[in-house]
Amino acid sequence: MSELSHTAEVLDVADTAVTLRVAVARIYRALRVSSASQITPSQVSVLFRIEQSEPVRMGVLAHLERITPATLSKIVDSLTSLDLVEREPDPLDGRVTLLRVSPHGRELIAAQREASTLAIDHALAQLSSDQRHALASALPALEALSEVMLDGRDESL
Repeated sequence: MSELSHTAEVLDVADTAVTLRVAVARIYRALRVSSASQITPSQVSVLFRIEQSEPVRMGVLAHLERITPATLSKIVDSLTSLDLVEREPDPLDGRVTLLRVSPHGRELIAAQREASTLAIDHALAQLSSDQRHALASALPALEALSEVMLDGRDESL
């Protein structure tokens, strides 16, 4: 590969990264607006992570969310006070608390997912058939990118 073509490829990757970052940020913002909730984005993230990992210990959850235990404790306290999360003793070690999503929390999660899906469905309906096909074709690559980014996070970021 010549130096010129290598430079062009690097610039193309950089341009793609910038364009993708902006598009994903705008989509994320639109989804947050469409599923307006009484809880913060941090609380939503923790609630969904508990659902994925339940029952989960606080230390494990802090690691998964990449936040300090003190910050997580405040978020979990707020979710508990809103009756979205339940605490229970670990049957193997009574000194440890496990977290689970409460029935009310499950209702909120279902409502948020439904609102987000409806917003995406409505937006997709406004695109051309070719655009919808292009998005569908890109889904495997987007899923792979999300796995690379989640599995290979640089801890210093």
